[in-house]
Amino acid sequence: MISAQGITKSYNSKTVLSSVSIVAESRKITALLGPNGAGKTTLIRVIMGLIFPEEGKVEILGKDPFKDKSVFKRVGYIQELPNLPPFFSGRQLLEFSADIKGVDKKEIKRVIDLVGMEEHANKKIAKYSKGMMQRIAIAEALLGSPEILIMDEPNMGTDPILTLNFRKIVKEIAESGTTVLMTSHEMEDVKRMADQVYFLFRGKIYFSGTTEELVKRFLGVRVIIEISNLEGLEKVISEVEFVKSFEIEGNKVIATLTEDKREELLKRLILSGFKVKSFYLSNELEEAYFNVVKEASSSD
Repeated sequence: MISAQGITKSYNSKTVLSSVSIVAESRKITALLGPNGAGKTTLIRVIMGLIFPEEGKVEILGKDPFKDKSVFKRVGYIQELPNLPPFFSGRQLLEFSADIKGVDKKEIKRVIDLVGMEEHANKKIAKYSKGMMQRIAIAEALLGSPEILIMDEPNMGTDPILTLNFRKIVKEIAESGTTVLMTSHEMEDVKRMADQVYFLFRGKIYFSGTTEELVKRFLGVRVIIEISNLEGLEKVISEVEFVKSFEIEGNKVIATLTEDKREELLKRLILSGFKVKSFYLSNELEEAYFNVVKEASSSD
């Protein structure tokens, strides 16, 4: 588990973090969201013991990382922009890191395969693309199956297969008992992976909860309904008192509710004789994200 409580950090009299508190639990993926300059990377660096806060306390696996550096042997860390030695090959870097961590060399093949770098592991890092460097950095962080995995803006480039594989790997790691803390601007990654999110805005926690709770609060309860027979649908939905608004697109209805009465709406449609093919909550995290920033900006 990671705990950061009451973290305050300033640079040249400018407060970057103001009494920020977060908890990242084992077996869960916790995401830090927020616009550039919100304080996400600074918070990660404080947690990693790279910079000292003026106030607050950090614990990693029950230990103070500023007093007990041995805890970092149990931590995998991926920087936003990995600064890797260009004169090493990817494999040599992993061998070097395995020696430092005291990890079995058999681990090297496992992590290379995990990130899809089998064909490029023996090339010099100087010849790597940005995506390749990110993948080797992820492989290095996964050496030895760390109990804590901290990722600052991880991504697998633009390869959709590798991106899907990366999400699968991280979810499996969390399910195995690892604490995962990540920052990301990729809302699709957050939507598909995160169990808990903290939204930072100008150095403060503006929201904490699940992605579904974030969408509900800042976008409203919006359901998407696919129906085979549309005749009479508009009249029925317009008479439902908790439907704030709705629009029909082809055979789909997008309805915004004033409160979370999804089950009651579904029941009414079925009892009215409509054949409902699908009924699910819209999780437009990008739009909700925009609304958080807009609200936070106006109230700041």
